Amino acid sequence: AGKILKELRRVTNDYTLPEGACTTYTLTYLKLDELETDLFQHIHLENNILFPRLEAQANQ
Repeated sequence: AGKILKELRRVTNDYTLPEGACTTYTLTYLKLDELETDLFQHIHLENNILFPRLEAQANQ
């Protein structure tokens, strides 16, 4: 998923709207940026908080 989002960011020039972009185009870019942020926060939460906590409990 991270690779796909990085490719989307690349092909959209970092979600830079073209001149005269319509509302739908603008909303799509905003939502893609939100998706990327949410996904990376979720990955961080899993990797740095949830998985270590689960691993510590399993080793008790």
